[in-house]
Amino acid sequence: MDWLKGIINSLPLEAISDILGEIAIWWGQLVKDVPPADLPMYAYLGGVVIVLVLWLLVARMLPRPLGGMSWMMLFAVLLAPGTALSDPSVIAPASISVVYAIMMKDTAGAITNMLPILVVLVSGLFIGFVWQLIRGAFESSLDKARSRTAEDTQATMQLTTGSYLTENATLMDPPTVAEQSNKTPLAANAKADISLKKDGGLAKPPDAEKLDKR
Repeated sequence: MDWLKGIINSLPLEAISDILGEIAIWWGQLVKDVPPADLPMYAYLGGVVIVLVLWLLVARMLPRPLGGMSWMMLFAVLLAPGTALSDPSVIAPASISVVYAIMMKDTAGAITNMLPILVVLVSGLFIGFVWQLIRGAFESSLDKARSRTAEDTQATMQLTTGSYLTENATLMDPPTVAEQSNKTPLAANAKADISLKKDGGLAKPPDAEKLDKR
């Protein structure tokens, strides 16, 4: 029973009360000019609509199959057509005839009057089953399309990242043998300059030495 207490505590009671107040005002304006003979039918249909709409709030909190099945059972009980007790030519809810037969201990009459409810319930469950199949196929196709889009996007990003890394690796490659050979004379000249500076200066040309001897 803890799950039932959780459902009751999680119900938006304030929102439901506001909705009921607005529905009562709207209903009063709707049946203001209705003849008294038709008022019971309007009241019954309006009450059924209110009950079904409010039960949607409860059905959403139940597990997925149980919520839809409970709503369909309530719909079949409230709106399955039957015949009136006093006049068989008048349409009335079949649930009233079932309750009356149970109160009168008429088992055969209760089973007979329950048949329309069972027909409406089975038809509704079959329609719901077909709808779930269609919805599942549609959702699976959407998931496949999304997965394909994600895979294409990932492949595009990998190709873009790979080309970018290749360009950076090309720019950062070490110099080739030819480039090193071209740079070698510069390194040799630098070493020669350093050795000359250590010896005390630059070497004098041969003509300058002859002039010094004279």
